[in-house]
Amino acid sequence: MLRMRQLELISTLADAGNMRAAAQRLNISTAAVSKGLLELEGLFEVEIFRRLPRGVVPTSAGALIVQRARTLLNEVMQLSDDVAARRAGGRESITIGAPPFIAWTLLPRLLREVADRGPAPSVHIVEGRLAEIGRQLESGEIDVLITMNAPSELGGLKLDGFIMEQIGSEQWKVVCAPGHPLAQRGRPSVQSWKALAQADWILPPRPTNARLMVEQVMLKQRLAPIVPHIESTNAITNLQLAEQGLGITLVAMCVVEDRLRRGLLVEVPMQDLPPAVPIVLVYRAAGARREPVATLLAAAQRIRKADASASARPSARTRKLAPRKSRS
Repeated sequence: MLRMRQLELISTLADAGNMRAAAQRLNISTAAVSKGLLELEGLFEVEIFRRLPRGVVPTSAGALIVQRARTLLNEVMQLSDDVAARRAGGRESITIGAPPFIAWTLLPRLLREVADRGPAPSVHIVEGRLAEIGRQLESGEIDVLITMNAPSELGGLKLDGFIMEQIGSEQWKVVCAPGHPLAQRGRPSVQSWKALAQADWILPPRPTNARLMVEQVMLKQRLAPIVPHIESTNAITNLQLAEQGLGITLVAMCVVEDRLRRGLLVEVPMQDLPPAVPIVLVYRAAGARREPVATLLAAAQRIRKADASASARPSARTRKLAPRKSRS
């Protein structure tokens, strides 16, 4: 029978990378760590860590055991927190992971929708690169992940035991500053990728979703990949660079919508824009019945329904480039 102390040993040893450091963190001797590891390997009948001159690394089977150990530890901690909160009459908590552009745009609206319907759970937001957030989701440190359903985003995640619900979709737009030559020359309203292949592009590096979308479009058009004039990982930085007339960029509509409305940027209508990317909410199947998760999902579906109704109505929320009328 596995004990919590053994799960903690596995997780700590994986984090520390060597037995001496793990022993210090656990306040036990190095010999006790070694003995505990041998007992666990005997219990599972498999080598969990490969011993190397400078430390230990999980085997393929060990990586699975480490992941499940962390998940169990985090679920026990979450259970303890929820029971304590309920006993004290407080709120249950939820930890939400999201890439920055979703944390800036969709997440505040989603939490507002939750708060408007009654007592909201205590929320902890983790934003950052998906590789790290995905690891935290798998280990149970994060309850819910909100991101794009694209290979660049979810391709590296092990989704066994998780539920993925689509809660919306996001269209991506090419934009430039009002003073950019594209906005001044009176060109046809719809631009081709071939015409803009040599333009000064501001793009994130590979393998981000925006960069891969541009490269897939260029490949489909049988054109050479675009070499960006400026590369930046931050979507807001890219927009600010575009505002200064330093180039054009491809960006999610939710990030650029306010700037389009205020006239700080204009949309460049394009032939064959990449299709809208689904936005999904990913959570562990075992946590589906937790009230904070169910509340968040219900709020997301209400927003999706409202957005679908709004999109069915005519809207003039964005300013697009249009051909100039010739003077007669």
